[in-house]
Amino acid sequence: MKFTVTRNSLLSELTLVQGVIEKKNTIPILSNILVEAVGERLDITASDGDVTIRCGCPVAVAIEGATTIAARRLFDIVRLLPENAEIELSLLENNWVELRSGNSHYKIVAVPKDDFPLIPDAAPTIAAIPGSLIERMIQRTMFAVTQEESRYSLNGSLLALRPDVVQMVATDGHRLALVSKNMEIPGVDEVKALIPRKTLIEILKLVSGQDIMVEFGRNDNHLFFSAGNRRIVSRVLAGQFPNYELVIPRENDKLVVVGTKAFGDGIRRAAIMADERLKSIKLSFSTGELELSAANADAGESREVVPIEFEGEKLDIGFNSQYLLDFLGACGTDSISIAIKDSDTQGLLRPVGADDLEYRYVAMPMNV
Repeated sequence: MKFTVTRNSLLSELTLVQGVIEKKNTIPILSNILVEAVGERLDITASDGDVTIRCGCPVAVAIEGATTIAARRLFDIVRLLPENAEIELSLLENNWVELRSGNSHYKIVAVPKDDFPLIPDAAPTIAAIPGSLIERMIQRTMFAVTQEESRYSLNGSLLALRPDVVQMVATDGHRLALVSKNMEIPGVDEVKALIPRKTLIEILKLVSGQDIMVEFGRNDNHLFFSAGNRRIVSRVLAGQFPNYELVIPRENDKLVVVGTKAFGDGIRRAAIMADERLKSIKLSFSTGELELSAANADAGESREVVPIEFEGEKLDIGFNSQYLLDFLGACGTDSISIAIKDSDTQGLLRPVGADDLEYRYVAMPMNV
């Protein structure tokens, strides 16, 4: 194997795959990337056993071939080379890779490609979804994915496809984020796929800032996401995702509208005195104003008042302050609505004047 490539082209692809490479992997070969020079292209594959990324770039191939190279070491070398430098990479007979660029010369230990895990064959495409849509959906749900690894069926966001709608939902059992988009999907009856958190992060990298369609497919064990010449293969999360429609409150008859920035700033100031573990603050709604308060026997008390659009009798309810801030950071509008019923019923938050996405966020109440 021998090829020539520009530093910037190679660095872009090596950067993309770094998130998949495990820092402390029990399977040494998974610290390597598979590089394959064929025709006029270099294909690069990285895997942690659960998530696989395949990407590549145009190169000038002198000798076709393939091998695996330590991913982090190659990335560090290429990253430190001058902008737009030309790189020549050759596989030597003794399983070493030689890299030359200007006055720089490296020899890197390689491992034969036969030791690298097989990549599952792609499944037929079920749907093509705009990358910008997937990006916005992930940004509005991923923060609600549980941090508890033992709750396996909640370790990702659920993608649900129906003939006329795309949905993505995530929950950790204490809050739920659901985003929907009306969109015709020809040939689809109903398809659901639970996408692991790590895969969501890699999909974001794949589509970030690009006007590109993402082709989605699945089989019994794997999910496939393809965008241009880049592909992500992910294991399917096992377990039954909860019936999220049952969690959304239907009888919250008290509606509050509040400015996003004012609400967020008030929460941050009030939460300084909240219990560091529970992060609970009390929201006291009354006509025209919202009082945010927190108390901690070891620290003290706080009180903030925020103007709101609301008319009605005083109502108190407690929430996890970080859960509220997570939603405010993702809603993307200048104001939000909060639908509440009483101090014991979950609250329903929505953006006001949102874009073409329907975004609903449910937060369970807390005792304060």
